[in-house]
Amino acid sequence: MRIKKYIRYLFGIVFLVFVLNKLYLRSWILKNKPTPALEVITYSIPNLIEAIMGTIALTGIILRLKDRFQIKINDAWAYVISTCISSIYVISQELKFHNIGGNNTYDFNDLMASIIGLIVTLGLLLFLGFREKSS
Repeated sequence: MRIKKYIRYLFGIVFLVFVLNKLYLRSWILKNKPTPALEVITYSIPNLIEAIMGTIALTGIILRLKDRFQIKINDAWAYVISTCISSIYVISQELKFHNIGGNNTYDFNDLMASIIGLIVTLGLLLFLGFREKSS
């Protein structure tokens, strides 16, 4: 399966942003306290990224299973299914139904970041696709 270039770049970029945010940006924000809005964004970025990366990873897995077992659904349904599974995980984690991803505290902004990540990723997948068309 050949994955579209924008998916590979998006996955790599959001992973890099996650690492830079965790290692550098958060500590700088805590030390300097530039604006409250920047602080909210910095603390909510991991939730946005978790939703994006989770949906992309699950989409790849579901498309692979679809091809392997010759499941007769179109790719758009695979995108919706992967987004639904991702949303169950990230939203239930934010609402403290489980603590699989670490020691979380409920924050409305984190919940909104997760939902935005899910919606944006689903939109990208539906409009731009996940894999290159086979020739």
